[in-house]
Parts: sequence; C-alpha cells; structure tokens
Amino acid sequence: MSRESAFFRTIKHERIECADPFLLSLTDEPADAALIDRLRQFGQTSPLLVWEDQPDRYLLLADCPMYRALSFLKIELVLCRILPPDTPASLRYSLQILHHQAAPRKPSPIVQAHLLHQASQVLDHSELLSLLPLMDHKPQPYLVEELTALLRLAPAAIGAIHRGILASKTGKLIKQLSFADQIALIGLVETYRPGGSKQFKLVEMVTELCLRHNRSVDELLEEWRQKDHRQDNPPQQLQGLLQNLTALVWPERTKMEKRFQGFVDNMSVPDGMTLAPSTSFEDESVEVRLRFADSDILRRKWEGIRALFQS
Repeated sequence: MSRESAFFRTIKHERIECADPFLLSLTDEPADAALIDRLRQFGQTSPLLVWEDQPDRYLLLADCPMYRALSFLKIELVLCRILPPDTPASLRYSLQILHHQAAPRKPSPIVQAHLLHQASQVLDHSELLSLLPLMDHKPQPYLVEELTALLRLAPAAIGAIHRGILASKTGKLIKQLSFADQIALIGLVETYRPGGSKQFKLVEMVTELCLRHNRSVDELLEEWRQKDHRQDNPPQQLQGLLQNLTALVWPERTKMEKRFQGFVDNMSVPDGMTLAPSTSFEDESVEVRLRFADSDILRRKWEGIRALFQS
C-alpha cells in the first residue's frame, strides 16, 4: 500500500488518541444518545479520520462525537481512514475541514476558527487562504483574522457559538467587553434564546450601552431586573427588555415615538386606517395609510377619497 495516500483499515480503539484538548473541550457533554442508538442498530457506517503520527499510533482529526459514542459502546475495532505520517500539512488540514463540513450538524465557526489557527502555524499564506473556500468562505485574508478572533472570546461565548445558541456575527460584537460581561450577556441569550435580528439587536444595544456609559452588563440590567415580571412569559420579558434598551440607546427617538403615539390616540383613527411619521422623524410630515378588503371596495370609495385630497 502506498504511503503517499490515505487508506482504510480497522484498528484497535485503544490506539486512537483524541489529542486536541480544545476540540475535546467543545464536546464535554455526554455521548450523543441518538448516535449511540444508530451505532447499535447499524454499526459504524462512516470511518474516523486519523493520522498516523507515530508507528501504530493514530491521532483523531475529526468527528469527536462519533469517537465518544464508539468509546461509550466499548467497540474494540474501529473503521478508520488513515493518513500516513508523511501526509503534507496542507492536505491534512484540507481533509480535516472537509470532514467537519460533511458532518450532519451545521459546521461550527469555532471549529473552523480553530483549524485555521492551527494551520496558520505550519502553512504559508497562499496555502492558508486555499482552506477558506473549503469552509464556504471567500479566500480573503481579513476572513482569517475575523474567524480566528472568535477564539479570543470568553469560553462561555465560544461554547455558545459552537452550539449554535449565539450567531458568530453577533459574537463579533462583544469582543470589546470584558470576559465577565461576555459571560453575563451569554447568560441572557441562553435564558431568552432570541434568534436572528432580535438576538443581534439585543447584543448590539447592551454592548453599546456598556461601552458608552462604562457600566457592566449586570449594572445596566439591574433596573430592569428589579421590575416585577412574574406575570410575563419569557417572550414578553424579552420584548420588555428590548423596549427598555431601545429607550436607553435612543432616548430622544423614544420620546418622539411616545409623543406621536399620543397624537394617534387622540385622532380616533377608524379601522382600516393607520398613521405613520416620517422615517426617523426627519420632519413633521404624517403619512395616512388606508386598507381595503379588495379592489372593488377601493373603486367604490375612490371618488370620495380623491375629492378629499384635491380639496
């Protein structure tokens, strides 16, 4: 068998070492119960990717969850795709990345960042950039720094991004906060689990207010926490928090919104009509919006509406 290409073979489980402490720290939860059941029913259907670092000693390169499940079941012989000792580092990291990308779970930005950081120690600039398309990123140098910067966040933030609780785009916002503030903010996200734009808005406003007023996350939220939320369910509590933060970030706009809402309330607006201010309250104009159930009703009322606006 050529030593220059990968080959497949069953090897003893005890000869495989999961030597990357960082990747191990990301999978410190119990072995995946669904994966264990699948292994019991069908056996191992995909090989582990390993590198023969020393004669008859193998380093696990990917798929820690499968490795943990095999360990839990005490399976002695494991099917592996073995990379020989002289495998070029660029090929080794490429295969590692592709293996992670092909996993059933969505690729973790944290695993991507970790592999890029490791690869940067041994690959030249062009080889490093060639790894980015394998991660579905453009081969731009700034993306290497953008991704690896996630590894400098607090462990709680790193774990939240890896588990998909915190979006990596959102995680980039908190890098200016202390580790203590990052932990407090992650606790808030894990409690209310906002997604998409709500998560980004929550983290963005908390981060801005902490930096603007040089206050901790706990100090910033103390007044809101003292309010009685016992009658509110979690989504209502989250909405109340977002409104509270919005008022702190944009106090003048909040005042104008309240003033405009008071104006609308006094107008006794009929059903099917809404009043809207100018964008960002740029001027004093007011927009009237009319809603009709169908076009026939609009046609019947059109002459009266046109006459009103022409007068």
